[in-house]
Amino acid sequence: MSHSSVHLLAMGGTIANPPEKPGYISGEELVGSVSELDDIADVTVTNVRSKASSALDYGDWLALRDEIRRILKDHSPDGIVVTLGSNTASETAYFLELTTGTVVPIALTAAQRNFGMSGNDGNRNLIDAVRTVSSPAAAGRGVLVVVNDQIHAARDVAKVVSGRPDAWESGDFGPVGLVDKYGRVEFYRRLDRVHTKEPPFVPPDDAKAFPTVKVIYSAVDDDGSSVEAAVDAGADGLVLAAYPTGSASKRDGRPDQREALERARDADVSVVVSHRGTQGWPASTYHDDDRFVWGDTLVPSKARTLLTLALVRTNDPERIQKFFDTF
Repeated sequence: MSHSSVHLLAMGGTIANPPEKPGYISGEELVGSVSELDDIADVTVTNVRSKASSALDYGDWLALRDEIRRILKDHSPDGIVVTLGSNTASETAYFLELTTGTVVPIALTAAQRNFGMSGNDGNRNLIDAVRTVSSPAAAGRGVLVVVNDQIHAARDVAKVVSGRPDAWESGDFGPVGLVDKYGRVEFYRRLDRVHTKEPPFVPPDDAKAFPTVKVIYSAVDDDGSSVEAAVDAGADGLVLAAYPTGSASKRDGRPDQREALERARDADVSVVVSHRGTQGWPASTYHDDDRFVWGDTLVPSKARTLLTLALVRTNDPERIQKFFDTF
């Protein structure tokens, strides 16, 4: 029986972090510790980073993207798996979805329990990720996140709790597929949002050239000073984590967040309206104001990722809105 070829890119994270010592094992050590992989695929490894995902920056994202594109060009694997920490795995997956552009399956996976710990979920997640990208059915589905027997779309998935294997959800939509301990991989839905063979966005070559986008949180009695501070510091864009209605904090007769956001738009700072919840979309407060961009169902961290890439191309709110409607 011929094996698929899978290339693993190791980034660190809990999945590679033994509890008894600091630091992270290499991708080769991680793969070598999971003997079941030998029966699934021929797995080759590149160690890209060795750090917690909460420490990732744009330079790390660029290094990962560039390495994936190099591997796709030079080695033509059947699939790619990325192992990394879980804190920013979902927005890393979305960044790759927006900037990689390939029909070759790419799956990110992580763990909630440390490498080598009794009952760790990392080994099973790694097996499932390799199985998933080895499946012909995974081709052309965009970047995936494979965790806890589930296959999630990069756009929709979010980590919602820490320390538990069921830490992941995809809001209103749920996983796109399942993978079980017997090796069966099944997909149940395709996304209507566009996935392209060519990357829809090309990030800057230099991490320092990324637009600056800040997330602003709506809360009771907010005076808008956080918006003003972000604008004064040179922010190119803001993502409002609004109340679920899509509204910002309002204080009658006193300075408030709504007024500060209006001034930000007057200063040509792009503003995307997301919301604080994990399901649904922000309601109509800013939906009909074409100076603001409606964030649809993207959580604030994903909205920040898309706005950052959109601002590389334009700061026209109408064009940016089309990106949010498409991706």
